[in-house]
Amino acid sequence: MNRKAEFMQVMYLDFDSSSSNGDHLRRGRKIYKESMPKQKKLNEKRARRYFEALVEANFKGGRDLVLHLTFRKENYPESEEEAKKRAKAFLRNINGKRKRRGLGNARYIIVFEVSKTGRFHFHIIMDGEMDRDTVEATWTHGYCNADRLKADSRDGLSAIISYLAKGGGNLPSGEENERSKWQKRWIPSRGLVRPWISEAKSSISKKRFASIVELPEDSELFISAIEKDNKGYRVQSIEKSFNEQTGRWYIFCRMRVKETKDKEHIHRKNTVSG
Repeated sequence: MNRKAEFMQVMYLDFDSSSSNGDHLRRGRKIYKESMPKQKKLNEKRARRYFEALVEANFKGGRDLVLHLTFRKENYPESEEEAKKRAKAFLRNINGKRKRRGLGNARYIIVFEVSKTGRFHFHIIMDGEMDRDTVEATWTHGYCNADRLKADSRDGLSAIISYLAKGGGNLPSGEENERSKWQKRWIPSRGLVRPWISEAKSSISKKRFASIVELPEDSELFISAIEKDNKGYRVQSIEKSFNEQTGRWYIFCRMRVKETKDKEHIHRKNTVSG
């Protein structure tokens, strides 16, 4: 039996009269194993959604780490390129220590950020196979804090993903911004599970779609229709938008696999006894 992805992104595109789908929606699911799209061809929203899917597919709360790294004033890099070189050297040193302990190379995503005052710093999400003290001591250019990732029971890693995605567009003051607003500011390691796209015919009919699409995203009818179309999953959030040029709706859903009845029973029992 195939194991369901714990998190997936589902997209619904409004009816297209030229499509062979007839009276049913076109549905695209993002789950796992898509080769990474070229960042320049993505708009900011799609880039952040891909980042979200990549994090959710590879890292777990309570198991893995999030690192926050800064540079001391007296050891501050002269350029963005130099800052990135130091971060990559740090990860090479981490991998050297891991090898001596019989561990494989780290799986990570580096998020490069420039503060509003123009200072470089990094955040790194990394697998938690190495202890935090060793990880922190390996960074010698300034402050390093390594924390366990915290996952919400309903929304997973959404909080840390939102925090890390917020700083992607800043550049140092005075630097010519020749790059698009959504240029890649994060670097994934090798060995990460890649999201993939599968397309399938939705069970939502044209008539049903027309009856729910203008409802609020948190409407029970709206949520019920989406969950019925994606059996075994519950809705985390829904975003919808209307394209004035095409006159068509676009719906984006974040979904998480439903707990089994046994897990739900244990959770309720622990809640009561606690």
